[in-house]
Amino acid sequence: MPTDSLKLVEALLKAHMHEGERPSGTRPLVTISRDYGSGGREISAALAKRLAVPVYDRELLDAVVERSGADPHLMEKLDEKTRGFWDSWIISILSGENVLEENYRRHLVKVVLGILNTGDGGVLIGRGAHLILARQDVFRVRITASPEICAERIARGRQISLEEARNEAIRVDGGRAKFIWDVFKKRINDPTAFDLTINTDHLDKYEEVAEIIIFAMQYHHHHSNT
Repeated sequence: MPTDSLKLVEALLKAHMHEGERPSGTRPLVTISRDYGSGGREISAALAKRLAVPVYDRELLDAVVERSGADPHLMEKLDEKTRGFWDSWIISILSGENVLEENYRRHLVKVVLGILNTGDGGVLIGRGAHLILARQDVFRVRITASPEICAERIARGRQISLEEARNEAIRVDGGRAKFIWDVFKKRINDPTAFDLTINTDHLDKYEEVAEIIIFAMQYHHHHSNT
């Protein structure tokens, strides 16, 4: 398993060695849902750097989910620590249909809730984290851009033709949307599922977009506590 995922497993285990609720002084947790070519990954990296928190991308989450499914000790600890969150998540997310029949889905939810419980904060990219953490104290962001702008960025970054880039964007975005629907029975671009949506057609300086997100987070935090 990659070194980063091993470190995350160790952090989860460390966080769950102690009883009690989330640690005091927890750091900010942000979820990023993005269109392919919108700059979501670059914005996530810039945001994580500004917040001094780790980035959890799809590959890392999948690696940890795979490990948790094969590690009874880790899953036992996650079960113990996330039981309350898990119960409330089940009640809030299910609408008469069990979408958690596969072990992957159950483990994914518990790993994301486990990251929440470490108190270390982070930027979680994709994998429906914005839905899993919908009722938690996190900031949920959607990064989007027009299909043509996304295709131009993909073509430039991967040095492929514009037509190839368009097809690749359709394939990747379709796969992401299918994952969200299959696992959560939700539309990936439902605007009510996010605290902030940013169109990067003209906001193409990703450091500045990260600053916008941080400003919105501060505004949201201030008004939610007044």
